Amino acid sequence: MRSTKGAISIFLIFFFINVDGQYQNEIDSIQKRIQLIKHDTVYINSITQLAFFYSFADSTKTMQFADEAIILSNQYNFKPGLANALRSKANYFIIKRVPQRAIPFIQQERLILEQIKRTPATAANHLIMGQAKSLSGKQQEALEEYNKAENLFQKLGNKKALSAIYDNIGNLYTEKNELELAISYFIKSIQIQESMNDFKTIGATQNNIGRLFYQTKNYPKAIEYFNNSIESNNNTKDWRNLGIAHLNLANVYIEKSNYTKAIDELDKSLVRFKQVDFKRGVQICYNNLGAIYLRQENYEKALPFLNNALDIARANQTQAGVALIEQNIAYSYAGLKNYSQSLEWYKKAENTATVSGADQFTFGEIYNHRSSLDSLMGNYSSALIYRTKYMQINEKNIGNKVIREVNELQTKYETEKKDFKIILLNKSDSIKSLAISNQQLAINKNLFQLAQQNYELTNAELKIVSDSFLLSEQNKLLILQKLDSSIKEDKISLLNKQNRINQLEVSKKNNLIIIVLTSMAFILMSAYLIYRRNKLKQEQDYHQVLLMQQEKATVDIIAAEEKERKRIASDLHDGVGQLMSAAWMNLQALTSQVAGMNDEDALLIQKSLALIDESCKEVRQVSHNMMPNALLMKGLVNAVREFIGQIDHRSLNINLTAEGIDFPLPSHVETVLYRVIQESVNNVIKHAKASELDISILRSNDGIDVMIEDNGLGFDIFNLPINHGIGLENIRSRIQFLKGTVEWNSGVGKGTLVSIFIPPI
Repeated sequence: MRSTKGAISIFLIFFFINVDGQYQNEIDSIQKRIQLIKHDTVYINSITQLAFFYSFADSTKTMQFADEAIILSNQYNFKPGLANALRSKANYFIIKRVPQRAIPFIQQERLILEQIKRTPATAANHLIMGQAKSLSGKQQEALEEYNKAENLFQKLGNKKALSAIYDNIGNLYTEKNELELAISYFIKSIQIQESMNDFKTIGATQNNIGRLFYQTKNYPKAIEYFNNSIESNNNTKDWRNLGIAHLNLANVYIEKSNYTKAIDELDKSLVRFKQVDFKRGVQICYNNLGAIYLRQENYEKALPFLNNALDIARANQTQAGVALIEQNIAYSYAGLKNYSQSLEWYKKAENTATVSGADQFTFGEIYNHRSSLDSLMGNYSSALIYRTKYMQINEKNIGNKVIREVNELQTKYETEKKDFKIILLNKSDSIKSLAISNQQLAINKNLFQLAQQNYELTNAELKIVSDSFLLSEQNKLLILQKLDSSIKEDKISLLNKQNRINQLEVSKKNNLIIIVLTSMAFILMSAYLIYRRNKLKQEQDYHQVLLMQQEKATVDIIAAEEKERKRIASDLHDGVGQLMSAAWMNLQALTSQVAGMNDEDALLIQKSLALIDESCKEVRQVSHNMMPNALLMKGLVNAVREFIGQIDHRSLNINLTAEGIDFPLPSHVETVLYRVIQESVNNVIKHAKASELDISILRSNDGIDVMIEDNGLGFDIFNLPINHGIGLENIRSRIQFLKGTVEWNSGVGKGTLVSIFIPPI
């Protein structure tokens, strides 16, 4: 495997700066105020503010206040409150870095804002949409949203919002590696912050500038800005951003191989992250501590830190950076010569990267190290495949580099040829000057001859002409000497230039050979890749057919299951139910004879009648639960409403919200969602000991969102009893049948949120 330094993935953190911040003082103030406010529009605005502030940390309270605001806004037809509640939900998913869940809420808010024409809210909507698009990797669309927000905030004169936009654009250009543009926007942001004495956000911008200098390997500047960020965040007691600055400064020291200082900074970062319960920050600190020990080839010491990072990621239900953590663990096992374990972790890392939609850098790291591992294990076929994948990711940059070098050599060659032509022209001018001098000498000779023949010339005049002739002769000798010297210099220069031209020609030929060889290698590689692609396509086609067969089998199983439920329900109702009713009627007929019976027999008959009556009700209830008439006749929402209506609301208060379900869903979709909601509610009743349960069913152009949230005991998702885990897997398999997703967000004592998303059918 290649050298350890540079092979290990470390992480930095940067954050979008929002127009609004998260302030505990504001939350406390609003909570005191709403106790004195009636349920009107002022109350709605207050709870939407609470929902937004809580969206940075507390999902349960975010959804609780947002849903309450939505219900009241619909009652009062108060569209601004509805828009603000939707933005609070979107912001929660932005903070959780799940943009695909945020975008539908932002789009719904935008539709409302188009009706009520509120410029500040519209500008904020464009800003948060830009953040969502940027997280989704759609940088051009994000930039368009930021530009729209910038234009609106400039008209409003909102400097704080403009500062946030410029910081977000700076991060966007940093991701695109357009660093000059990035630094220009960061500087614009920090100038506004300084002019407004906005010390709460200046530390975050200083951190992002430091991150930019880190990426360009300008480590002195990066250290300067990270230290400035540490000072700013320490002054404002912003412990979360203070931890981020310490973490990023540690990464500079890692690159400079100053591991002692790096560990010291990471320890400081861990203290701050644990202080504010910032789990993703703790996760990154543990990964980077593991990376330090990997660079020192201390694999045994690295593994506990990496496993801690992975445990936190799983508990926090986040996929951000997990693939690279798993890749680092795989690298550790390879360093320990445990190749089988290493291979398993590389497979996990590749699968995680695929599922989470990781960037090309992540795949490149995994493919490169997997290829090295396969070579060590003697699996050269697999090593070639992964080396090819790695080369595909990097070949574009390599090709551009070769072309650039060839073009530079060609330019040098053309420049040298032009310089040589100029020198030759200068020498030609010298030769012409010598010819003119010779012509002047010939004229002087003629004058001298005329002077000798002319007897009237005086001796003085003759002397002057003679001196002129001698001077001309001397000038001629000097010019001849100069010309000889110049010709020699020209010959030497010509030889040097010719050698340089020959060298350039050789370089050009060599580069042409390199290009030809590279092209041939590329053609051969392309041919191999085409063969592999065709083979993979055949395998994919086979898997597609297999998947279709599996889906059909799943449909048949669900249909058979529902058919059997319907049959059993019918048998219970028409068979057992009728028999029980007949028995009740027979016993009822005996009551006329009670007067002639003793008290014990009369009491026995009355108890039997009561038991049979209760049994009839139980049979009807079981029959109804197995195949509710409301689901068959009135649709999903009415069936759920009828189901929860049968639950004792004194022990569990259930709120049901439904939007966009104006017409029936496909029967198999309604059946699956009803069963999943029924199972989830039963789980709450059996296990949660909750007093409040909120169910929301929302249908939009993007699909169907179902959220089931309780305030009960909660549970550890990764440490479930066997029976309970099977129930969750049944729910997951049903939702996967509809190509949807289901997530559980819970913790011991924190309640449970079940979030279901079904794409458009």
